[in-house]
Amino acid sequence: LTWGVTPLYAPVSDQGADAVVEKAVQAALDAGVAESGDTVVVLCGMMTDLEGANTTNMLKVHVAADALTTGQVVVEGRATGPIVRLSDGDLSGVPEGAILVLPAAFDEEFTGETDRIAGIVNAERGMTGYPALVARELGIPMISDADITELGDGETVTVDAERGVVYGGHIGDRSQRP
Repeated sequence: LTWGVTPLYAPVSDQGADAVVEKAVQAALDAGVAESGDTVVVLCGMMTDLEGANTTNMLKVHVAADALTTGQVVVEGRATGPIVRLSDGDLSGVPEGAILVLPAAFDEEFTGETDRIAGIVNAERGMTGYPALVARELGIPMISDADITELGDGETVTVDAERGVVYGGHIGDRSQRP
């Protein structure tokens, strides 16, 4: 736990209070006073004149995290695990709790133990492909239409399929799917 106040400038957003908090946390990450995975307390006291940004006397506890990519939510949930890039459907080499990263050209069926999959990030757009059907059937958090170029094989990430965001590292304590 670090005590103290570090004042930082973050541009005002007209996209609501959540956007104001996100920009403030990103400013802390950029300045190096917070690291991905840190819990940050954000205090806001803004004028109520700003449309959609009424954050007067607001306190929010927020997890600071670097967003690696975003996409469309297919199945809600959250999962953390190592990335496994999969070009075919063979799951035999996939470790327990893996986050599958599928290229847009993926047109296979999964073979092997699907219970090893903790989450799916698909580059292909849409909610009705084979991976989406499997994710829905098994309750696996999934996002689609994501830019997967920055996701490295073996890197630990958190798929937040409630917001459609993939974060670097282990974020929060809700990392296991039921």
